[in-house]
Amino acid sequence: PASEGDENSDLARFYPATCLETGYDILFFWVARMVMMGIELTGKSPFSVVYLHGLVRAADGSKMSKTKGNVIDPLETVAKYGADSLRYSLVTG
Repeated sequence: PASEGDENSDLARFYPATCLETGYDILFFWVARMVMMGIELTGKSPFSVVYLHGLVRAADGSKMSKTKGNVIDPLETVAKYGADSLRYSLVTG
């Protein structure tokens, strides 16, 4: 990278990171490539911990997506059922 030797660069400040938080659905397609390219270009892995979270699914089992238009507004859910109910359902699936 162009700013590789600069101690004040974003690369020096943010690379490598400690943790990457992501969904399991992109583990191979994105995360593995990030690791391979990071090691290839810098000699260091971009992160030491990968925290995988679950995915929120629609009633038909498909992944919720703004693009698909099958999302639920969390503020409406909180207004109807309460914040604790929303948190509980996200944690337990």
